[in-house]
Amino acid sequence: MLFIISLLIALFTAFILNKQLKRRPVIFYVAAAVLTAASIVAAQSDITINNSFVRDNVLGMFSRGALGAAFWAVVMFTGALPNGSAPIKKLMPIRGELSITAAVLTLSHIVTFGMRYVSSLINGRTGSGGAFRDFVITFVLSAAMTLIMVPLTVMSFKAVRKKMDAKTWKKIQRFAYLFYAMIYIHIMVLFVPKAQKGREGYFLSVLVYSAVFIGYAVLRLRKYYLSRKENASKLIPNAVCACAFILPICLCGVVSRNTNVKSKPVSTSASSTFETPENEQAPTETTAISTASTSKTTATAKSTATTATTSDKSEKSTETTTAETTEPTNEAETQNEQPAEAEPEETPQQNSRFRNGTFEGTGEGYDGKVHVSITVENDVITAISATADADDPDYFGDAVNKVIPQIKSSLSADGVDACSGATYSSNGIIEAARNALEQAMN
Repeated sequence: MLFIISLLIALFTAFILNKQLKRRPVIFYVAAAVLTAASIVAAQSDITINNSFVRDNVLGMFSRGALGAAFWAVVMFTGALPNGSAPIKKLMPIRGELSITAAVLTLSHIVTFGMRYVSSLINGRTGSGGAFRDFVITFVLSAAMTLIMVPLTVMSFKAVRKKMDAKTWKKIQRFAYLFYAMIYIHIMVLFVPKAQKGREGYFLSVLVYSAVFIGYAVLRLRKYYLSRKENASKLIPNAVCACAFILPICLCGVVSRNTNVKSKPVSTSASSTFETPENEQAPTETTAISTASTSKTTATAKSTATTATTSDKSEKSTETTTAETTEPTNEAETQNEQPAEAEPEETPQQNSRFRNGTFEGTGEGYDGKVHVSITVENDVITAISATADADDPDYFGDAVNKVIPQIKSSLSADGVDACSGATYSSNGIIEAARNALEQAMN
């Protein structure tokens, strides 16, 4: 899971590299900026990354905002942990530096998905129903979070902070609470529907993110309560906090459980291949041979039975009659078999709709080009694969699993039903498959 890996990286930076971050923060800022810029270029360019681990995990850590969210989580807990504790002593001196690093890393997610949202809005690809609602919520939240994050990040630089009034600075910094809440809502809007569909990894992601953000909220409220009542007993607040932490997470688990129990989890890969085994046609040929052999055996048995019961008078006349009867039969069978062997060789050449070979087509998907490769042999699709340059892997995977089997079975891209919720990706696959089949047409 990307967020857990990202959280480990953030904790390593905060607790192991804390002294280096405090002494030379510019090095960390530049490194974060270079990695962010590289991930943006890789996401927006036509560069094809064949290594799925690099594409989904290394780049995904930046483009999906997992690393930025992990650094924000460390910044959050720095203000929620008890005063005087060992973690506070290490984290509080570098909280500003961690905030700036988190903001720089978050830019990759803002730019990558922000451009997709704007492009979708301009082209009218916002979906309908629940998809449109989620689009609007995520778009508005992303814009609002960016407007809050930028000034808070600027004020985290010491040079800016020293020039500001302490009370004013503190009041503005309180918008960070709203920013953290927006991050959590943003994640839940995106992840809960996918978890409900049974997509692999999203249910666990919902629980982990909920544990982090709800845990922060509970600890922050506990700290605020105890700071107001220094001599109060901690037993009741701790019990209330435990319930306030466990119950919402259980509720999140119930809400995000897989409600699509009849379908299998959808792969999140951005490409899929469907192949037909080489021996798929073998049962038909075997059946034909077995039928012919059975016919011959039945005919021979009938002939033998008839010969044996016809005459008991003379063995010679019986043998002569049997020999004369058998020879014409064999000749007739030989004559009947010869045309049957010649017909299959000529029929495919005369009546085949498509040429044998592999053909490729291109279509326009939700966010970029879609490529389909089709291998045809004797008017049968033996292999078909679909890849997307920039479509969301989850929705593209739904489209692939819905559309490609229909194309493969019907040997046509006409009359294919699109996947609900992934219409644009489905149409891109259908268009690319139609182009490939047109090239293969005789």
